[in-house]
Amino acid sequence: MSHGTPIAAGESAAAVGIGGIALLFVLLIGLILVLSLVAYLCSSVARRGQLPPGRLRFRAGAVLSVCGAVCVYLWGLLHMPSDEAEYLRQACTRAGGEQWAARVDGYETSFVPLRFVCRVDGDGGISTIPSWINPSVGVLASLALITAAAALLTRGTSGGRTKQTTPKGNSNP
Repeated sequence: MSHGTPIAAGESAAAVGIGGIALLFVLLIGLILVLSLVAYLCSSVARRGQLPPGRLRFRAGAVLSVCGAVCVYLWGLLHMPSDEAEYLRQACTRAGGEQWAARVDGYETSFVPLRFVCRVDGDGGISTIPSWINPSVGVLASLALITAAAALLTRGTSGGRTKQTTPKGNSNP
C-alpha cells in the first residue's frame, strides 16, 4: 500500500492491492456507517417538529451527502484488485487489454485518493478505478461539509424547543 510510489511487478503481492479480509472489514465499517447515518436521519425526521424551520433539510442534506460519498468510495474500492498476483494481472487486463497487461512492470496504489495504476515503462500507466469515483467522492464530501455548516448556522435561530407549562404553572424543559 504505497502512496504514489511505484511497486515493481516482481515484488511481494502483499504490498499491492487490498487483502480479502481487509476489504471485508472496510466494507463492513462502511455499511455500518451508512446504516447508522440513515437511522439518525430517520430519528431526525420523526422529531421534525422540534427542529427549527429549514434545519431538517440541511441536516438531511449533510447525512445523505456523507452516505453517498461513503457508498461511492466503497464502490471504487471494489475495483481495487486483491493482493494476489493473478488478480492484479486480471485487473490490468480488464483496464488496458491483454497486450497492455503483458507489459506491466509495476503497480501504484493509493487509498486516498483511491487509485490502482498498472505501470508500463515508457507508456505511463492505466487505472483500474473508474475515473468518476474520486471527483464524485470529493463533490459529495464538500456538499456534506457545506450542508453541515448550514445546519449548524441555523441552530441558533428561533423555532427550536420552547418551554412548556403544565396546568399548575410549572415549566418543563
